[in-house]
Amino acid sequence: MPERSTQIEKLHAVGRYALGVDWADRHESIIPYRSIRRACPCVTCSAASPDRALSLEAEQLLDVQVLGGQSVFVRWGDAHETVLLVDELRDLCRCARCVGEPDYPISGR
Repeated sequence: MPERSTQIEKLHAVGRYALGVDWADRHESIIPYRSIRRACPCVTCSAASPDRALSLEAEQLLDVQVLGGQSVFVRWGDAHETVLLVDELRDLCRCARCVGEPDYPISGR
């Protein structure tokens, strides 16, 4: 069984540009779609420049699902698909707590 910090309770859109993740340890993440797309581990995305421009469709999330509690599947507007482990998704959280500045929490949790 995964640690509570990498168990996803709920996924939800935050505006038009970010994914909200409610974690079982009561942490809340807001992760821009752009960050998720740039984290895609596929061969094509890994070979591309990290500074590459992304099309609007490449940053448009069409579908997101948790697969077996261990990974997250994302389908993008340009028909690309990304699969990340849930701990890889958690690592994309850039809140003060997650980047090592716990004295400046946003959510207070």
